[in-house]
Amino acid sequence: MRAYAFLGDGLLVYQRAVVGLVRERLDLEVDDPVKAHLSELEGLSAGDPALLFLCGLPYVRARDQGLPLQPLVAPVAVDAPDEPPGYCSMLMGRPALAGAELAGLDDLALGINGYDSLSGWVLPVSMGLPLSACSSTTVTGGHLRSLEALVAGTIDCAPIDSMLLAAELIARPDLSGLPELAVYGPAPSPPVVLVGGDAALAARLTAALAALHEDPAGRAALTLGCMARLAPVADSTYDIVRTLDRKAAACTPS
Repeated sequence: MRAYAFLGDGLLVYQRAVVGLVRERLDLEVDDPVKAHLSELEGLSAGDPALLFLCGLPYVRARDQGLPLQPLVAPVAVDAPDEPPGYCSMLMGRPALAGAELAGLDDLALGINGYDSLSGWVLPVSMGLPLSACSSTTVTGGHLRSLEALVAGTIDCAPIDSMLLAAELIARPDLSGLPELAVYGPAPSPPVVLVGGDAALAARLTAALAALHEDPAGRAALTLGCMARLAPVADSTYDIVRTLDRKAAACTPS
């Protein structure tokens, strides 16, 4: 079985460790996750069963278009271990904005990783990101690129996936000086999704993934992504994402 990662590079080490444990514990032939682009999602969905680490927004859009996607589990952040699977969009600023209040800023150069991102666009826009204070919007193509643009000072602010930010800060301590201007959310965290496959395979994968936090090896793998556990989810978990997507549509370029 194949595995694909649609999230940022900072989470790949955790995703590969998790898949390695699934392979071992289920005696299942599953490849290490490789990076994939959303443009590949429809083609991948037409092939053999695969495991996807996917943002909640493209998940609901693809599912509602009829692609055979089954959400299995979603991560719970290590700093909120008793909460349901959720994450936030952190509006980060360039270093020179440390100590500034968002309400007092204008003429901001906004950077986003893409209009098809929940944390990078739909969540913050639907929950109050002041677009009227932004004089320009640049699509950077990735959260890490947005963070690097903030460090370089070529943009003023950017909404960043809170889980990815925590992982990136481990590998990139130079990003720790970026100020937090606002927090939007929470929303359901990005699901681990089975494409193709049957109910029996989905049940086996869900049980193995949801039990990882119960032993040291599993906890070590989860810690690589700053995750406390993986909790089972259903399609209805992401109904709020559908609502946010409709709300943000009025601000999203066609």
